[in-house]
Amino acid sequence: MLSKEINCLTARLLQTTNLSLRAVARATGCSHVSVHSLKKKMQENQLTWQQMQVMDETELTAILHPKWPCRNVNKVEPDWEKVIAYISQPKQTILNAYHEYVKHCEPARAYKYTRFCEMLRAVQRKNKLAMRQLRKAGEVAIVDYAGTKIPYGLRDAKERKFASIFVSVLGASIRLFGYATNGQTTKDWIEAHEKMFEFYGGVSEIVIPDNPKALVVRSNPEKVLNANYESFGNHYGVTILPARPGKPKDKGVTESAVGFVTSRILARMLKMEFETIDEINEYLSKEIDKLNEAPFQKLKTSRQKLLDEVDKPVLRPLPKTPFALIEKVFNMTVPSDYSLLIDDHYYSVPHKLAHKKVIVHLTSKFVEVFHQGAAVARHKRCEVIGEITRDYEHMPPNHQYMEDKDLEFYWDWASDFGENTQQLVAIQFDGKSKKSRLANDRCRKIMKFAEKSEISASDFERACQFALKYQQISPTRLNAIIQAKAYRIDDGAPKSIPNMPATDKYLRGSDYFVFK
Repeated sequence: MLSKEINCLTARLLQTTNLSLRAVARATGCSHVSVHSLKKKMQENQLTWQQMQVMDETELTAILHPKWPCRNVNKVEPDWEKVIAYISQPKQTILNAYHEYVKHCEPARAYKYTRFCEMLRAVQRKNKLAMRQLRKAGEVAIVDYAGTKIPYGLRDAKERKFASIFVSVLGASIRLFGYATNGQTTKDWIEAHEKMFEFYGGVSEIVIPDNPKALVVRSNPEKVLNANYESFGNHYGVTILPARPGKPKDKGVTESAVGFVTSRILARMLKMEFETIDEINEYLSKEIDKLNEAPFQKLKTSRQKLLDEVDKPVLRPLPKTPFALIEKVFNMTVPSDYSLLIDDHYYSVPHKLAHKKVIVHLTSKFVEVFHQGAAVARHKRCEVIGEITRDYEHMPPNHQYMEDKDLEFYWDWASDFGENTQQLVAIQFDGKSKKSRLANDRCRKIMKFAEKSEISASDFERACQFALKYQQISPTRLNAIIQAKAYRIDDGAPKSIPNMPATDKYLRGSDYFVFK
């Protein structure tokens, strides 16, 4: 059976030239019998070569070859959707589907098994059209582990070790990366991700992994990532979008890359001897670099060149600090004192979260608290039993006022008044601990006098200067100075009563000593 193009060309030569049948056959590359048959069909159906050109190939074939293949209106067409759904079930075959098809129609009107299979393959090919994915520069890194594992260590060892090979492909450049790990645990996946981003010299916007239990806790109906993997994504600022379960086309480029690396590199490595996993990574890195530097078969460039020119300039920078694995995860309810007890030490959270549920991530150095997916507190770990690590901003205003503070807090407050006020609050901490409760109590009283007394900031500074001059440094004496306005008295005031302000309020007078 000739194609539509050959039929149209033959028809055109027959109708527009005076060539013989054999001459037309030589020009079109077919037999003179086929040319004669086409001419006869055109005459019977009154077809012109112009009409044939605008026809669909199926329509034209039905006219020229009404009985090809087994063209019979009496045959019953199978319901291909049901057939495909049937053979998709576990332990079902095409032969079983054919028997079901014959059972529901008359045997005389059913297609034979061979034709049934041909038609099914044609339907499947039509349904399996592939869409070429266009990846933007630096947008996505697709990752997976190869099924082939590389043995290493001494052959005589009772339990020989096997290294798993992590493979990734980056964005538009299709740049390959490979890394060997001891296994495929969450820690191994994250370690491989870190090495991958270091190798590429930046961070992509999206990472597409498969759905291994080490990364994805639940895949349906809503994906829930492993706490460490989700925290890793937040640390690197990358969005993690696991592929749909059982849909390898979502990451088809990596599936191809895994097969490519396996056939080109891993197959040879299986015949080699490696003592350590570092040796595997060293050899793997050299071989993958060769693949990346080799030109594509159909493009005049290489993966490495595309990485340098297309992907690398738009990759986001690497984080300044390394990622720390989460050791423990706690689901807790914040008590009324907005402090969480973790490993015998208290850590504060914002007071507005009291009686609400939070998630705590405990790393080797930090305690991180999350509420509804947002980070709300972060403290350095402290192993002092029974003490509290508290952030001043976490406290409500009335608690902030009563919190014991160090000299720096009061020194900053006193700077709004002047040097004498600063010296006065500093004296309260002389000989006391950094956050002395007594010193804090005295400084809070000084602050209270400054806020509630009806004097200006300059007068309060003069009152503190007066108190320092006459060594009246207690808050009570400072309040007396302010009430008596003693700071207004000239420096040449009477000095007959040392350490006391020269004011009539505190002088008894001569009448006091008269004998009565």
